[in-house]
Amino acid sequence: MDATRLAVVTAAALGAARTETEVVREAWQAQALARAVGGVLAATGSPAQRAEARRLHGTGDTGAPPCVRPRASRLTSVADPPRALDALEALLEEAAHALISLAATAAESGTYADCMETIEALGNSRDAVGVLRGLWEEPAEEAARGKPVDTWRGDPGGCAR
Repeated sequence: MDATRLAVVTAAALGAARTETEVVREAWQAQALARAVGGVLAATGSPAQRAEARRLHGTGDTGAPPCVRPRASRLTSVADPPRALDALEALLEEAAHALISLAATAAESGTYADCMETIEALGNSRDAVGVLRGLWEEPAEEAARGKPVDTWRGDPGGCAR
């Protein structure tokens, strides 16, 4: 499944989450998707794009419960990186807002701590997505201004999944 579609599916699941556990689980689903997109994008693009994609792939790799991996494992492509990164950034922001609301009303200190840990991971991923999106948009902007664009895509075998 394409990254943009998975971001939409994950956003819908986050919006449908009703319990504290479901909200936290869906936020980690968003985080897992960000890492998976980073892994796929680490195989394409310029050296700077690949380096930032590897950084995204490595964000928030601790603290996630094992049950959040299945949806991200359905990622098969990132057909339109700028569009996918826009959708992913919006998803990460939505997940962080849901966790902030949850943390503000959390009755248990454990839920509050889970929210804070997840918010930190989401923030790190959102930062990496923002940088990566900017790097992916630069070649398009240069082409629009008539500048030559480096189209080298690298070796897909370098993807660290």
